[in-house]
Amino acid sequence: MPADAPRSVPPSSRRRTRESGVFVRDTPGVQSLERGLQVLRAFRPGITSLSNAELAERTGFPRATVSRLAATLVSAGFLDHEAATGLYRLGAPFLGLGLAVRSGSAVLQAALPFMREVSEGQRINVGLALADDCDVVYLDSVRKSQLGIFRHIIAGTRLPMAETALGQAWLAGLAPAARKQMLSVLAQRYADRWGPIRREISGALAAIGRDGYCSRDHRSGVMAVATPLALPGHPLHALNISYRAPADDKAHAAECRYGELLLQTAERIRRAAA
Repeated sequence: MPADAPRSVPPSSRRRTRESGVFVRDTPGVQSLERGLQVLRAFRPGITSLSNAELAERTGFPRATVSRLAATLVSAGFLDHEAATGLYRLGAPFLGLGLAVRSGSAVLQAALPFMREVSEGQRINVGLALADDCDVVYLDSVRKSQLGIFRHIIAGTRLPMAETALGQAWLAGLAPAARKQMLSVLAQRYADRWGPIRREISGALAAIGRDGYCSRDHRSGVMAVATPLALPGHPLHALNISYRAPADDKAHAAECRYGELLLQTAERIRRAAA
């Protein structure tokens, strides 16, 4: 290259983020902040209080590190500490943060009228979710049974990404490079259990490529169909419908019916959000 030739400057991370729609970071993050967030992620629905030892076990951090991080989070109000038992609980700020996520989601506001219409009209369950770590988290779930509204799953409920139709649909909506990276993270998380789970994910990806949705036996007697919901300028979401599974001879017909309804609902949400 001639000495006076202009050097090629790689595009900035901000430009690559804008063009790809996926957040790009070139510089390392703040390690202490990332560790503090991992401590907060240790709390899940049904796990309301944790000791220092339990936080260390769940995060993989040394107890001394967890103690320092937890003390900082208590001082900032993000954790409450019970002196008598030594247990930590999530603080009041998370109530407001959760409401801020829901009220600030333009996708949820566009989707809810259609979700309610489908749920009430068909007496089925319709959910919208985002990803967090190795889970998917419901932004909302409109649930209707033959006996009326029930709410076994509510906003904030977490489901394992790799083992649910909702999570597998979210994976299918990722760009190939991002999906490869996420699958690598999941492989480390599941370790020896990864082989059969990876085959299930491959089957779900193939189904979405072919039909636009994937399906899974959510729990005994309940089936779910799910599809990715990608909207420009917004994080990737996933949309699902769950319903009581009919007799075996009608199971495929029900899956096709609700799968088509799911795709129609997703398209209505895309048009409304646009």
